[in-house]
Amino acid sequence: MKKQEFSYQIVRETMKGKEQLKVVTKTVFSLLLSMFCIAQSSSGKYNFVSKKTMEKEKIKLLFYLKRGTQDKNGKSPIMGRISIGRSMVQFSCKCACTPKIWDSRKQRLVGKSSEAVSVNRELDRLQVSVHQIYESLSGKLNNTVTAGKIRELVFGLNSESQGLLHHADEYIDRFRERVGIDRSERRLKCLLLFRKHLSEFLRCRYHVDDIPVQKADTALIKDLEEYFAKEKGFKLNTSAGYLTMLASVLKDLHKRHIIDTYPFIGHSIRWDVGTPRYITREEVNRIAALSEKELQGYEQVSRDMFLFSCYTGLSYTDVYHLTAEHIIHESDMDWIRKPRVKTGNVCHIPLLPEASAIIERYRGINTRAFRHEPPKGYLLPIPGCDTVNIHLKKIARLCGIQKTLTYHMARHTFASQMTLSEGVSIESVSKMLGHSQIKTTQVYAETSPERVFRDVEKILPLIAQYRLIN
Repeated sequence: MKKQEFSYQIVRETMKGKEQLKVVTKTVFSLLLSMFCIAQSSSGKYNFVSKKTMEKEKIKLLFYLKRGTQDKNGKSPIMGRISIGRSMVQFSCKCACTPKIWDSRKQRLVGKSSEAVSVNRELDRLQVSVHQIYESLSGKLNNTVTAGKIRELVFGLNSESQGLLHHADEYIDRFRERVGIDRSERRLKCLLLFRKHLSEFLRCRYHVDDIPVQKADTALIKDLEEYFAKEKGFKLNTSAGYLTMLASVLKDLHKRHIIDTYPFIGHSIRWDVGTPRYITREEVNRIAALSEKELQGYEQVSRDMFLFSCYTGLSYTDVYHLTAEHIIHESDMDWIRKPRVKTGNVCHIPLLPEASAIIERYRGINTRAFRHEPPKGYLLPIPGCDTVNIHLKKIARLCGIQKTLTYHMARHTFASQMTLSEGVSIESVSKMLGHSQIKTTQVYAETSPERVFRDVEKILPLIAQYRLIN
């Protein structure tokens, strides 16, 4: 009995020693682990965060109407707000609606109108995009999700992406470097003006300073076309000219593989062909008959340059760059053989005595060149195009011409009055004007009533022999 109690006592003491050993072991292990954590944390190799920090913060997305701002149609822009923890950002949804059909509780438009359906579809798309990006970022390790980062990814505004205006500026800079070589300064001015209108369009319609170039699609082109027509009040050809500049920028980006598709493939630019604007030969004679007393300074020069284009069909830029090398003597007469600045097509124009007299009148007079060019011996001292057009308005009043006189009307006058009305074939006129297609010449040329009367007189003797037979 005593032996059994003794053995129990030994077992109890042994068990007690083992428990103490476990306690000591746990204490030592905890101390070593704490020392290891402190050392690694101070070295920056590991980040130990609390369980509360590891929990995923919830995202909140709110759509609301900015009622204090309305456009010409009475629509207010729809804004969005993303909140994640303490981070919060606001953004424009790039759409607007009539305040009466906005439901603040549902954060959507009520009804089934085309406006409500399209706007609600866009808001649904934004909501899905925001939550998808949030879930994608939250699944990555060591990634702090902020509201600003989600907005950047939704609208493509992160620093790695470049906007449409950024690429437009690069295109204009490259264009500027070639001015005077194979690009004109006038076209550069038009590009800079287009860039200004494009920036205003993005702020007015999309409420952003720039837009990712990948979002320059057919929808943006149609919005820009509508903006030019409604907000700016541009005519069809003015809008078409600016859209052509946008097409040039996007085509350049497509060739350099910055964008995958060319947006203008599914969109055609509409032009208003209109009717040719010219003056009659009698009106040309009235302008030529103006005396020096009626014209002052450069007004006489502008008159002579306009008449020169009426006699030759050259555009303003081609008259400006006309040199002695472009005048050749062939087949017992003088010709103007010059490649057009606009297209490079060569013009073959007989030099009429009236045009030759204007050249001789200004021969030897120093002419100015564009700012980027040195003097190149230009023949005619033509003023700036805007200055010439201002002078032509006064000349029209002095001659009693009711039409709005512009310099380019001289080219139309040459095609319709000086050539076609005198029996010159349209193929020859096309060669003189430097056109590559007869279709282009048909826009410039219009047969006068006098020419029709003369042609009818030719066939009257032929049809006089015919009689009606009962």
